Amino acid sequence: MHFPVSTLVLGLAIPVALAQTQPIPQPALTTTEAAQHVGENRTVCGAIVNTHIAESSHGTPTFIDIDQAWPNQVFDLVIWGDKKDDIGNFPKAGKICASGKIVLYKGHPEIFLEDWHSWYVPTDTQQRASVP
Repeated sequence: MHFPVSTLVLGLAIPVALAQTQPIPQPALTTTEAAQHVGENRTVCGAIVNTHIAESSHGTPTFIDIDQAWPNQVFDLVIWGDKKDDIGNFPKAGKICASGKIVLYKGHPEIFLEDWHSWYVPTDTQQRASVP
């Protein structure tokens, strides 16, 4: 079976071209670094220190303070009421990493959790890269 040289060259060039277009994963941010990355899709890691469900607010959001509690919070995760079933078994305490677009709300950075893919509990040997 003979392949034309152009087929061989093309077959080798496509994987190289695809590898060059893949975004390079960025390291996870700390909660204090998050404010410098507003508007970016990143992963932020820290410790859960407080959880508050705003039952009387439109959308019934749950605010999860990371590293420092309200009113001195440096970073929040937000779970809207209609997303709670999609989030899965979210921990009440411990270290957590969340991925998504960092937005500002009243001067504080936060990420809206969409589903169970948007967060994970890191292990000592694991530190996933940020979403592209």
